[in-house]
Amino acid sequence: MKKICWLATGGTIASRPSENGLVPGFTAKEMLDMVPNLKDYAHIDCYDIMQLDSTNLQPEDWQYIAGYIEKLYEQYDGFVITHGTDTLNWTCCALHYMLENLAKPVVVIGSQLTIEEENTDAKFNLNAAFAMASSEKIGVFAVCGGQIIEGLWAKKLYSKDMRSIQSINKMPVATFEGNNIKWNEYENPQVNGSFKVHSDLELKVAQIKIMPGLDSELLFNLAKMGYKGIVIEAYGAGGIPFAKEKQRDIVGAIEELSKQGVKIVCTTQCLFDGVHMDRYEVGIKACKAGVIPAGKLSVEAATVKLMVDLAKK
Repeated sequence: MKKICWLATGGTIASRPSENGLVPGFTAKEMLDMVPNLKDYAHIDCYDIMQLDSTNLQPEDWQYIAGYIEKLYEQYDGFVITHGTDTLNWTCCALHYMLENLAKPVVVIGSQLTIEEENTDAKFNLNAAFAMASSEKIGVFAVCGGQIIEGLWAKKLYSKDMRSIQSINKMPVATFEGNNIKWNEYENPQVNGSFKVHSDLELKVAQIKIMPGLDSELLFNLAKMGYKGIVIEAYGAGGIPFAKEKQRDIVGAIEELSKQGVKIVCTTQCLFDGVHMDRYEVGIKACKAGVIPAGKLSVEAATVKLMVDLAKK
């Protein structure tokens, strides 16, 4: 029987009522006792490494989670991380880029209802997560509402629906039905070398959403504040405004900042299809000014990748 490590970080799944609303309170061991059939998948060791609403998770917490995986990596065949749904996709993207040559499954899950509520989705999601963690698949995965998703492509789309986390721009890896995993086409990534954790992150990375009337001074002020990277959510296929008036010339600001060494990445405000910046003048000019197209990556994935890459110099 495989050995699985359960890292509990809090989230709705582990929450209890309080005078201020739901707050994380259940330990992993308490949750395991509430879903005892999870032991049929593997031998499970529980670690309570934090008790946070995921809204309060910070990049330092990604580093802490990655450090725990690094410390325990050789002892276990897979990892399950219980987490809040609000920033679950951020943590998935961070682990995807921080865990190099990962040769085991790391499954991040949350739920919309607490584990003790009637008709909770928590127990179903836990079953799916431990089934995935005890499989032969490798990589970082998100589990929600019966879907198993590559972590890099996970995004929260609903605030109440049980299927709050969805796969964007890629098919889910599998669905979980009747305690069985039904696989879609998925090939394990190649592992070229030993497992390594990139724990350093460049925290001076910001996101800017393009909007009509956006003042280019905002970008210059970020550079003055010491920001090393900016992720821009552009229109459509990667449209970024240019103009004769400097205040409205976002492309001009990008060109100046790129010459100063600020890395600027372009994503789209659209959920699907990513950026295609070789089609329109507003994209081609931006690329010539120094923008790095993010392809089909979400803004979260592009931001975390930039944080990791800038830290690697």
